[in-house]
This record gives sequence, structure tokens and C-alpha cells, in this order.
Amino acid sequence: MCTDLCPYFGKCGGCLYQDMPTNDYLAMKKRHVIRCFSDYNLSPNIQDIISIPIHSRRRASFAFHKDHLGFNEKKSHTIIDIKECRLLTENLCNILFPLRDFIKTLNETGDVFVLDTPYGIDMHIKTKNKNRPNLALLEKLAFFANQNNIARLLYNNDPIAEQTRLPFPPDVFLQPSLGGETTLVNLMISHIGEAKTALDLFCGTGTFTNPLINAGLIVKGYDSSVDSVKTLGTYGQVRDLFRNPLLPSELNNIDVIIIDPPRAGAKAQIEQLAQSDVRKIIMISCNPSSAARDIKVLIDNGWTLDPITLVDQFTYSGHIELFCVLSK
Repeated sequence: MCTDLCPYFGKCGGCLYQDMPTNDYLAMKKRHVIRCFSDYNLSPNIQDIISIPIHSRRRASFAFHKDHLGFNEKKSHTIIDIKECRLLTENLCNILFPLRDFIKTLNETGDVFVLDTPYGIDMHIKTKNKNRPNLALLEKLAFFANQNNIARLLYNNDPIAEQTRLPFPPDVFLQPSLGGETTLVNLMISHIGEAKTALDLFCGTGTFTNPLINAGLIVKGYDSSVDSVKTLGTYGQVRDLFRNPLLPSELNNIDVIIIDPPRAGAKAQIEQLAQSDVRKIIMISCNPSSAARDIKVLIDNGWTLDPITLVDQFTYSGHIELFCVLSK
């Protein structure tokens, strides 16, 4: 897929298929989806994969130990020191050098979670011993944040600096890339048709809720994260959809349901959707196996699955995003 291989390929556990020709790589991902659905006796129509360019991944987790900073070796806790990553945005690549220099001064083991935002980098340093910073460390952390355009910095859950007020909580889940998010949102908007009402299940901070609001729909988002739902104001509601799924009586008379569950899928919620009179469901999933399981339940209860669109925003890995539309 890439004639100029990354110098860390084969050591770093992140990119498994960078050496594959593009057509073979995309065909492998498509076969994986087909195989997952065949486990449930389903044979979906799979459209061509939409590929998201490299240098667009906006979130990452770096492991560190004393003066080592990078990604773990495949199936190992050994840290591969990296100076660059071809998947990450330019801002995240640029932070690697000053971050490594700063990590050396900690003499600790842990992880650094980073998110590239329009306001600067959102960063959370978590050490293995989970110690609270003393005054000297607080000063060092604040200076580091100020010198390196860190919009918000946390250390073991303690807020250290917030140079810009971010509109979402720390450690928030967002789509891996802005390009991937935009692609999925555009696909969703193009499939809502004449819908006037919608529910966004597992809504997070509103990746899909907000575009639906902007499109003029009457929308309510549901998620178990209090901090995430809080960002939606009156459009959001806290609810654990695994233990307390919406019932058919709460789903009926809604024009379209958007559901973007975690990798485990949404078995409990899907079983309730299957008994509802909802006419259209848009499912976004990063796990073909759980998506196939859940879609099987819907098909067995009268839904029809449209051709599936695959969005590859997990470049060089075995993961793939599915965009699925079901109607009844």
C-alpha cells in the first residue's frame, strides 16, 4: 500500500498492513465484513470503501516509561520510541519531541492521551502510580502547557491548565478523524429523507445529534455519560441503553433512529427496536461482528438492509467503520 514504509513498521503494533498493495488491502477489509455477516447467514451488498487520507487521525494514546515515549510493540508492553507517525495529524506529530523531553523529567510509567482539536491539543497524562502532583510538578505542567499550545492538560484526572474553554469533557470519545466524522455525518444526512423526528442513541457529545438539529429535525440524544450528554443541553438525556434500553412505546412514531454503539454492539436496545414501529434505522458501527449480530435481529423482524458503505478511518489496521441503513 505504501512503497515508502514507515521506519517503525513491523515493530510498532499499530499498523499491520502498510506493506499491502492498496487493492489487496481494501479487498481484505471487505472480505472481513462479508465473513462476519456470513456467520449470521447474511449476504449484504457491500459498496466500495471510502478511504480517509493518512495524517488525519486526531486522537492517540502514547505509552511512556522514563525516557521512552511511543506505541507498544505488537502483543507486548515494550515501547517503540517514535519520532513521527504517518497516521497522526501534523499537530500531534509536532508535540512528540517536546512531550518526550517533558516525560523524561517525570521518571514515571504511564500513558498520554492526546486529541487534536480546533482549539489546541487536549492532553491527559496518566501515571501508573496515580500520584497527585506536588507544587513543583504543577509548575512544570503549567509551563509545558503554556509553551506547547496545550488547550487543556490533566494529570491523573487533576485539571492542571485550560487555556481555552473546550466544549466537551476530558477523555471524550470522538471519531478518530475529522474526515471520517464528516463522511459519516454527510452519509447520515443524505439518508434521513423527509424525516421530521429522530433519536440519536449512544449519542456522546452529539456527533450526529447536532447535525440533525441543524437540519431542522426534532431530536433527542441518549447516552450513559453524564458529562457528554451535558454538552447537548435540553437535546440530551442520560440513560444506560445496555441496562435500560428505550422501549417500543418510547420509540414508536419516531421517523428515524440513529444508533452508534460501542464495539460490543447494542443487543438489548436492538431487541426493543425490533418490536417497535420505527420505519428507518441508521446504524454506524466500528465492529462488523456485533453489527451483523444486531442487524440479523432486525432483518428477522421485517427490516430490509440497504447496501452497506464502509469507511476506512482506521488505516493500515484490521478495523473498519460500517454505515448501514435499514428500513421497514
